[in-house]
Amino acid sequence: MWSSARSVFLMALVAATATAELSFVASLQQKGREVDASVLSFVPTTPLTHRKHTPHAQATPSRHGRGASVRDTISYSSNWCGASQHVSQADGIGSVFGYFTAPDGTLRPGVPPPQFVSAWVGIDGAECNTALLQAGVTTIVNSNGGQSISAWWEWYPDNSYTIDGLKVEPGDWMWINITTTSESSAILEVTNPQQEYTMTLDISNGPKLCRVDAEWIVEDFYDANGQVAFANFSDLWFVQSGAQSIGGRSIGLDGAAMVHIQADDGTILCSAEPYDNASFVISSHS
Repeated sequence: MWSSARSVFLMALVAATATAELSFVASLQQKGREVDASVLSFVPTTPLTHRKHTPHAQATPSRHGRGASVRDTISYSSNWCGASQHVSQADGIGSVFGYFTAPDGTLRPGVPPPQFVSAWVGIDGAECNTALLQAGVTTIVNSNGGQSISAWWEWYPDNSYTIDGLKVEPGDWMWINITTTSESSAILEVTNPQQEYTMTLDISNGPKLCRVDAEWIVEDFYDANGQVAFANFSDLWFVQSGAQSIGGRSIGLDGAAMVHIQADDGTILCSAEPYDNASFVISSHS
């Protein structure tokens, strides 16, 4: 894992919400050295909606790596695809983390461009749908097949923020680590080993989390105009992924809901397949 020591915070931005004043302070390291975080720009966008999947539906036997048989719950969604792990609030989610490949998208036949695909790591939003803290990347595929990609973070229902100044290329490995310090404060780290940077956000006064869900997701998200067109993408892996409870207990992927995107006509557009307790793959289907 590529990482570096957390730096002195260099920049602060404030955003107003209906219930509290969410604030965050950013720091940035490049090639292991402190750099001026003012090169970053946080561009607010309208909070995205319907960021949740349907209740856990059915448990089916799945064969993980090394031949271990574990019962995985299958869940279906109109917009989520990946893994969702639920825990008791008595010893809730303290942190969630994982490596994943930034989506490498292609045009889905018969669907007007531009097309989109997002990948992220987050806390809550499933069983607890009143708040969601997440960070990830979104790839846009244009009419000529060209791609643009950007990193972002969001503490729903507050604004989402595109992070201008963080370079990401399709296929880059991204490392996201979100550690809650309370129900309404957290430390969020975004690392790109290929581009040799780590950005850290110290966030406070966020919407109250339940801290009962950990997620590793590809999303066909909704914006102000409805659900965006969903792009095809190369198989996307989440590895070295997991969570830790507030009390320090390790939480893996075994027993997590494997969430598939299902269209209104029953077609599966995206599926998640477990490999082991820390890894799984997400595949798109035309």
